[in-house]
Amino acid sequence: MLKEVVSGVFTKEANHTRERDYLYDPNDSCAVQMIGHQATNLLSSPGLYTVANDVSFPREQDIVEEAVRNLREELTWIGLTDRIEESVNSFREIFPFLAENLTELALNLTEEFEKQGEQVDDELFSLPFNYTDTGCRFEHRNAGRDPECGTEEMDDETIELVSRISNRDVAVYKAAQERFEIQQEVLREFKESLEER
Repeated sequence: MLKEVVSGVFTKEANHTRERDYLYDPNDSCAVQMIGHQATNLLSSPGLYTVANDVSFPREQDIVEEAVRNLREELTWIGLTDRIEESVNSFREIFPFLAENLTELALNLTEEFEKQGEQVDDELFSLPFNYTDTGCRFEHRNAGRDPECGTEEMDDETIELVSRISNRDVAVYKAAQERFEIQQEVLREFKESLEER
């Protein structure tokens, strides 16, 4: 499948051949999500967004620069999935009104349903406050499913294709890691300043 995407011939429709075309339509989500998807989501220029779906990778540097610039300048706060606990905790500290309002809303909805005689699943309105201790409370669409295609083996060709397809995401992730560290330092300094008062 990776070969087909990079060759510009991938199609999600069964028994359908696609003319070699290196530019995927933004709505062709199966292919497009494999091509530097995170960086593409950070683009604000329509022209670059369209070019981002071109697997001949004509403007990679422009795409990376705009995605990183938007990451740094347009987002208030970011999180990293590989540091999810720190991310969630920092979001709660920076935006406490969100966590408090959501918790209160969940409790109010639970009480209202129970007053009406409805049985409420404990996890229905749960928010992941102690999710590391109790496990993730949100369903994952692909959880527990075995892959229907592909292999667990990663040969050199596959590694090269994955690397080529995700190159801009790697660049954006490095910028996100730098930004995350700065955010954590700012948060530490803020907490220390409060303690000194």
